[in-house]
Amino acid sequence: MAGQIYNVRISSDTTAHSQWFRTRILLAAPLISTAEVGHKFGPYDVTIPTERANAYAVAVGGDESPDYGDSLAPIMVVAAALTELIEDLGLFSGGLQTVHAGQEVSWERQVKIGEKVDAIGKLAANSVRRGNHFATVSVSYQDSTGEEIGTSSTTIIVSGEASS
Repeated sequence: MAGQIYNVRISSDTTAHSQWFRTRILLAAPLISTAEVGHKFGPYDVTIPTERANAYAVAVGGDESPDYGDSLAPIMVVAAALTELIEDLGLFSGGLQTVHAGQEVSWERQVKIGEKVDAIGKLAANSVRRGNHFATVSVSYQDSTGEEIGTSSTTIIVSGEASS
């Protein structure tokens, strides 16, 4: 049996004191093994607050990094969506090995720091070849009005118990 880790937020009162706990929940098989093409993911709120944008800028730092001003580095929103998708697909399950094989991203405009963005994913391809899953997830990024402001497509190769 594969184990999936979920983040659970527990609030003890209305003053927003909360703690995050990591809980392992056993699943019969990770979703990557059972999902069919067309399976929908999300929507995920991938809004990047100022503190997170600043932490990213410090982490990548250096004079060679562009200054995006009050906008986000384009990959930040994609990374936030991928974090959610990885959990939903069960890629943290024991025994799985995953390779990020490809990434395509297109934006219609810049995304401002703190701007509300939702990511809606769809499994575009999921096949097994020689014991390995080849999966492609397409994601649409929408602003608070529901207008699509960007798209991405991620291809992964998964081997291990999910492919057997």
